[in-house]
Amino acid sequence: MDFGEVKEGSVRVRTAEGAFYNPHMEFSRDISSLAVAALDGMLPDGERLRICDGMSATGVRGIRYALENKNVEAVTFVDMDKAACELVEANAKSNGLQDFAAFSGPQFRVVEDDINHHLYRGGEKFNFVELDPFGSPVPFIRSALLNLRASKHGFLSATATDTAVLCGAHQKACLINYQAKPLHTFFCHEAAVRILAGHIVRVAAPLHIGIRPLMLLSKRHYVKGIFEAKKSASAALDSMNNLGYVSFCPKCLTVKTMNKPFLSPVCAECGAGADGSTAPIWGGPMWLGELHDSGVIDRMRKANSERQYKNRVEIANMLMLMKGEIGMPAFYYDVHSVADHFKRMPKPFDRIVSELQDKGFAVARTHFNELALKTDAPASTVRDAVNA
Repeated sequence: MDFGEVKEGSVRVRTAEGAFYNPHMEFSRDISSLAVAALDGMLPDGERLRICDGMSATGVRGIRYALENKNVEAVTFVDMDKAACELVEANAKSNGLQDFAAFSGPQFRVVEDDINHHLYRGGEKFNFVELDPFGSPVPFIRSALLNLRASKHGFLSATATDTAVLCGAHQKACLINYQAKPLHTFFCHEAAVRILAGHIVRVAAPLHIGIRPLMLLSKRHYVKGIFEAKKSASAALDSMNNLGYVSFCPKCLTVKTMNKPFLSPVCAECGAGADGSTAPIWGGPMWLGELHDSGVIDRMRKANSERQYKNRVEIANMLMLMKGEIGMPAFYYDVHSVADHFKRMPKPFDRIVSELQDKGFAVARTHFNELALKTDAPASTVRDAVNA
């Protein structure tokens, strides 16, 4: 059944029954296409992107990548559903993409296959793999990395919509799927992207692939990451050295990160655990390094200013916040959660920021939560600044 035509970014595609199209993910596709633009020049010898769009459905994401970015050489669309493949081919051609026999312009091909099978068999060598499944990308990470390994230097784009799992509402599922313990607390969305990144690092390391996040974000019902992947044992070791754990004291709200899986049963700040109150809890392993690459974010901001996306203002605001997160400590404090915890009213947000800055601490807003801040101030100082 044909559902009609939709316009998104620079393309027009038809949707149909059996080929999933989620209009609420347009923002994700916008910001992902900006990330593709920002990768221009990051591969050696001016190499352009050979993209695999896994589970491509209508093909809108891969088509946008090809048409909106000059650094894309070709896109292979992979889907198990025959009707979806036929729709992708029609959409690609109607938007001016040319099949692999062409000699100019962005090229494409459509493959009716299981994405893992197509990536594992090695018939095509990609330097950019897009994984946008329903739910978790975990079942597809290893095959994507194995394919990227052949190129020695490439990029992985992964979306996870199982945020209830990553944010700690279903701890057992997170342990099974991501081999990490989540934290269901006010900074759970940042923990979620760090757990996803940490899992990818651990899958890549035995393949001698180093992983570096270029952009990690959380929005609505999903988390998204763009990762640089380099074949190198030393790079893999560097990535593993960025993994660790986080502890959180439910009494005084102290947040600490550590590289070793050791957690004292007593909070060093407030004594919780020794005085009969709840002892500190922990989460991980997860990525503790930077969330974003500064140069990539800057180039995304420039590309966004030059494009007429309907989400451009919201994207600009998010990228500004992401830029501010660079160099800040891992995790954040939700102002209202802190005030509620101590049964107080919070001060105005700007006043909280000013008080912390006046005491010499770094402060930044975060895209994870509009009512939260990142700071290098200790929890006790944050508490005093927040509570009226």
